[in-house]
Amino acid sequence: MQRLRGFVRETILLLLPGSLLLALPNAFLGLLPKSNRRPRQALLGYSMESRPDAWRLSRTELREVLNKYEKAVENDAYYLLQPCAAERKLYGNEALRRRADAIRNARDTNRKFVEAVIEDLPDLCAGPDALEPPSRPMAEFKSLGTGVSTLPESSYGSLASVFLHLLRDWSSMCDHVMTSTYNPALAELKKYVPPGAEVLLPGAGPGRLALLLGAHGYHVEANDASKLFLTFADYLLNRSPAAGMSLYPMAHVFSENWSHEQQYMEVQVPTPSPADVASQESDACTPVRIVPGDFVKTYKAGGDGHRRFKAIVTCFFIDTAVDIVELFHVLDGLLEEGGVWINIGPLNWRKEARLKLCWSEIVEMWERLGYEFKTNTFSDTDYHMPRGMKMYTESYKCALSTAVKRGAPGTE
Repeated sequence: MQRLRGFVRETILLLLPGSLLLALPNAFLGLLPKSNRRPRQALLGYSMESRPDAWRLSRTELREVLNKYEKAVENDAYYLLQPCAAERKLYGNEALRRRADAIRNARDTNRKFVEAVIEDLPDLCAGPDALEPPSRPMAEFKSLGTGVSTLPESSYGSLASVFLHLLRDWSSMCDHVMTSTYNPALAELKKYVPPGAEVLLPGAGPGRLALLLGAHGYHVEANDASKLFLTFADYLLNRSPAAGMSLYPMAHVFSENWSHEQQYMEVQVPTPSPADVASQESDACTPVRIVPGDFVKTYKAGGDGHRRFKAIVTCFFIDTAVDIVELFHVLDGLLEEGGVWINIGPLNWRKEARLKLCWSEIVEMWERLGYEFKTNTFSDTDYHMPRGMKMYTESYKCALSTAVKRGAPGTE
């Protein structure tokens, strides 16, 4: 009997691949000899958190995100498409037909867009070479350590949010974002930091600002904590069609529309192409490095990303923090003496934020850390669509500031 059990154990080890061994229950693994009871993660040669593709969604996960988006649109549109008799009589068959055509066309177009991204993702069933990294001419995506590559479930975001940010970053409809947000931040950077310096960009999103800074000769390390945004950023920056693809980014927004033209506005994404953005300063563009993971965990003292930078640019970022003091200490610890912090954005605090500060209080905090403000002004910005196109648009009078690290009082 003992010899039979030994034969069974050896057969299991020889015939089952490591991926299947991971699925075996603990009780069954207990039958294995102690010398073979390696941790489940070690059976594959790397932990699940350190998989080379852990920073992005899989094909299955992205399909689930698409299904959730389409279901949400269907729920909002249900009574528009299936009105009761009294509603249909007043609504009119022609208006109902126009609405149904618009909803269906937007759904099919957006689905085609997302399915192109899905097809670009590795097919895990294609064999051992499925995770070989594809060509990345514009941006390198690099996990720094096993402690930060697995992202929280909440970082997935929603496809609705991705579409609005693609509208903002990669459509000609939102050139105003360049003139009111990105170009002012770039101008402040060029004023105080020469090209060639290392610049950190937290909350990079779809990557337009990161690529813009790289196009002007800066060595950019960008960071984002959303697998969903990282997945789309990789596709758009590195492998999207040069001519762009059609997208209806506002199709899910059923409020504040004057007519169908606002809700069912078609844009080409990406426009301009990432290659055009990178080449705008001749051959000056330097490769962009994008690091996945929670910013504070990744870049705090002792974190895998902690080092010194010449400049940090925060764009619509600082008000996303729950613990703003913790964030400021992390940012301060990343800047070398004489380093520059450039910020543009509002103070639209999250509900969970511990300290919902006003801007003057933030300035005082940084001055206590030893920073001298060279610029402390504002920029009038529209976040997605330019104001006036809808009944409501997200617009801000943003803080625009540049502070230089001189050392805290008493440290000299």
